[in-house]
Amino acid sequence: MAKIFPFRGYRYDPEKVPDISAVFTEPYDKITPELQEAYYRRHPHNIVRFTKGKTSPGDTEADNRYTRARGHLERWIADGILVREPSEAIYIYNQEYSVMGSPVRTRHGFIALGELQEFGKGGVMPHERTLAGPKADRLNLMRATAAQSGLIFMLYNDPANEVTRALAGAAARPPDIQARDDNGVIHRVWAVTDRATVGAVQGLMAEKALFIADGHHRYETALNYRREMREKGVTCLPGNENLDSHLMAFVSMQDSGLTILPTHRLLFNLDPGRLAAFPEDLREFFRLEPCGGLGELLERMKAGGGADHRFGLYLGGAFTLLVLEDEGRVARLMPAEASPAWKRLDVSMIHAVMERLLGIDRRKLEEEAHVAYERSAELAARMVDEGRSQCAIFLNPTRAEQVAEVAGSGERMPQKSTDFYPKLYDGLVLNRLNLP
Repeated sequence: MAKIFPFRGYRYDPEKVPDISAVFTEPYDKITPELQEAYYRRHPHNIVRFTKGKTSPGDTEADNRYTRARGHLERWIADGILVREPSEAIYIYNQEYSVMGSPVRTRHGFIALGELQEFGKGGVMPHERTLAGPKADRLNLMRATAAQSGLIFMLYNDPANEVTRALAGAAARPPDIQARDDNGVIHRVWAVTDRATVGAVQGLMAEKALFIADGHHRYETALNYRREMREKGVTCLPGNENLDSHLMAFVSMQDSGLTILPTHRLLFNLDPGRLAAFPEDLREFFRLEPCGGLGELLERMKAGGGADHRFGLYLGGAFTLLVLEDEGRVARLMPAEASPAWKRLDVSMIHAVMERLLGIDRRKLEEEAHVAYERSAELAARMVDEGRSQCAIFLNPTRAEQVAEVAGSGERMPQKSTDFYPKLYDGLVLNRLNLP
């Protein structure tokens, strides 16, 4: 079901760009205006100029950030800044990292072109909802450049980690690319051109279903672009770099380095009276236990080990542990057609409770009228203390097997259900379609 292909990727020439750390970036949707400015200053060939270029008041149909992205790409290739791989390859992509002082871990993956499959017709399953704005932005970039720099993050089931073991020999030599990002994560990439190794990986992946971990907007954009080009009668020249494939990174759900972080909820613009009653109202569903501080709260949330559902509450001053007492009572607040797996998600539960007690329904969530999202528990608490938020609700992370279970049933998770860490960076390897 998972068809993967080697390709002739474009990489920065190490002689002209010896420090890849200066030119690669976080994914486009993580780049704030401040970070964009920092990337622009960092290097004249930073990939941000392609992935998320600056806009200008004088932009026109003929001169805008998308046409400028095409210009940068063409110049960098012409000037030898970006060099095409001499032969087809897949790329081992390992990331060495630590989360908040925890022991160093390595997430093992590989980059290849993956076959695009319409949802519901093949072995690719999404788990998040998408928004129109980001898809329109990515589609405009594809129209202008016919190139892909952003990786779609794919999970697959491999209990014995056979794919990683098949690639281990190729990773025994020094990496072709090594770079450190601003979070201290070390990114290492090896080009694998050995046909036997590539063929072994293709064979191992052939029967696997794929779950989109991150990059839903990029995936749906690729499908939309393919439909658009087919309607125009456009076909690609021979080669794997065609309309039916996209740049993807593949990671086993059983990889020891796979980390999913929680995304906490910050509430704002709520009626003060209703919010004041919120802790007492929560007793309809939860047992409330006071905690001595944020550290204690987070430890007691983890202590359940997934056997029960635990959350944290902070309105300033005191932290409170919320332990769900009746799963069925919350489930009855959810859509009747939702699967048991979807109803058991912590994010589904807390959203159902927020709708019932605070009136924050799905429309308000989509509009982000009352809820913001924050990865850092410490920053979430500080925002409440500083008055930038009225309330913080802390969650445990969603597990990879829950992503597979919900996606496998054809459902999408609520907003901000997963935060895979570290992010896959742009600028390590690019793919350019073989358009005529």
